Amino acid sequence: MEKNKQEFIEMVGAWAKKDMEVSGVLASITIAQAILESGWGSSELALHANNFFGMKTSLSGNTWESVWDGESKYTKPSPEQDSAGNETMKVSDFRAYPTIENSIRDHSLYLTGAKKAGVLRFQGLAGEKDYRKAAQIIRNGGYATDIKYVQKVCNIVEEYGLTVFDKEEKALNIMDRTAKRNPCYKAGTVIIPGGGMIHSVGCPQPDPEVFASIWNSEGAKVCVHAVAGKDGNILQLLPFNIKGWHCGSGKKGSGNNTLISLEMTEPATIKYTGGSNWIELGDGSGTKAHVLSTYRQAVEFFAYIAQKYGFNPLDSNCLMSHHEGNQKGIASNHGDVEHIWDKFGLSMDQFRRDVKKTMEGGKIEFGTVTETNTGSQKVNPLAGTVAVSYAGDDGLNIRREPGYGDNVERIARKGDFFTVVGISADERWYKLSDGLFITTIPDYVAFKATEAQKVETGDGKYFRVRTSWHGGEQIGAFKNKENAVELCRQNAGYKVFDDTGKEIYPCVEEAGAEFKVRVSITDLRIRKGPGTTYDYQKKNGKALHTGEGVFTIVKTSDGQGARLWGLLKSYEKDEDGWISMDYTEQI
Repeated sequence: MEKNKQEFIEMVGAWAKKDMEVSGVLASITIAQAILESGWGSSELALHANNFFGMKTSLSGNTWESVWDGESKYTKPSPEQDSAGNETMKVSDFRAYPTIENSIRDHSLYLTGAKKAGVLRFQGLAGEKDYRKAAQIIRNGGYATDIKYVQKVCNIVEEYGLTVFDKEEKALNIMDRTAKRNPCYKAGTVIIPGGGMIHSVGCPQPDPEVFASIWNSEGAKVCVHAVAGKDGNILQLLPFNIKGWHCGSGKKGSGNNTLISLEMTEPATIKYTGGSNWIELGDGSGTKAHVLSTYRQAVEFFAYIAQKYGFNPLDSNCLMSHHEGNQKGIASNHGDVEHIWDKFGLSMDQFRRDVKKTMEGGKIEFGTVTETNTGSQKVNPLAGTVAVSYAGDDGLNIRREPGYGDNVERIARKGDFFTVVGISADERWYKLSDGLFITTIPDYVAFKATEAQKVETGDGKYFRVRTSWHGGEQIGAFKNKENAVELCRQNAGYKVFDDTGKEIYPCVEEAGAEFKVRVSITDLRIRKGPGTTYDYQKKNGKALHTGEGVFTIVKTSDGQGARLWGLLKSYEKDEDGWISMDYTEQI
């Protein structure tokens, strides 16, 4: 092979392989298309516009997310063929990109996102492992007018051995059990993974093959990306960049849109007694062995996933349990995985640290792990009332201890009202006046403070809810800032302070003062009004985003789809630029 051709393959191949991990489009196909359509990078478009795929400014089904800026273009004549093979020249506008990487990314976004009549034009392409089938899918979707397009692309793949770029290096024993009959796989909806969610199956079945078989069905309503058993094998059911249905949804959306899911099997040595409550059937050794084995596999799996997709495993917004997802408003009401882990002294905070440690080459030690009584945790004083808002037929559990397990005393229903006298150290449970405990999840109960609180700070940092730092009335103190903010929002006139007296969360709707927030996500969209019922602000037909950075908020308002909406200072005149405050951090 000529040196310049080898260099071209290696250059494009590196970007194509990286793109494949996100888009699911085979790197071999991307490279072959770039070779064919750019003439090994020598075409006019490639040299002057970094356009290696002949992407025009106007494309059929142009409703997909794109990295093209919507303006940069290069105009030139290009050959086209009709169905009979007759060639004509046509002057067209083509997209211009700043880099080769942008060209490759935009090309894959088009192939995986373009629709016709509401249906993906190239359905089935994302995740397809056979380059011949992938090329045919592209041709069938109307990508190219060349009637010999499939043959040409496949010939290039074979001649230059491009399939070597399709191989994925896996750090684990991940076994392919792709659920090709599942509706999630058939839909082929591509996601950009931004984190992970861990689940537990909720039944005493230790064999992951059972679930792989169940979910490989046209009638299956759900599907996770992978399942772990205690034998050390992880079964992969969906490509990691394909949307599964594993956590339902909440008031703020669904984790299905961005999170890779792992389901852990549960031991045969337990029995469920109702909801997430279970009892031990044996001496406990079998249960413990299974739980710790699946825990270790989950740590290794998410260390691999976090490394692969570049997210921070210590960030609870990136790596969470189904239970935590529910608390964040992006998942349905489940108690996993904490309902199993709590009994063995395991926690999501520890899990995230273990994932990070594994990524750095460290080893996990389980020698000190023993069964713990979650009810032994400290309860801090908190005075107020709580009203049940959960309307499910199963009701809301009231427990003897602040933790999951077989300790349900009775069931509460929507509208029930209780007096609160304390809150557990992990801030998951309100202690009621009769000594029992109820969840603190805001979606299920509404708390209202009634008097000032005295909370011992201990060794940790607390966020305090007060009217003012010096001499003000205090109604609560929390290690978790989100819990403090939530209490502040429920009680007008209060603010959140850290231990130094710095105001962390002012009640701006009462004070009327502007403040700054930090946005750490790239896709926070700007709406014309405070709520998801309002349209997006747009430029060139594309929704506008804030991007990452610091922004000034001049006004807040309630509205559908978020706990609070903020008006951006740059849109103050017409009051037509609002963002969800759920994705911001006040500074």
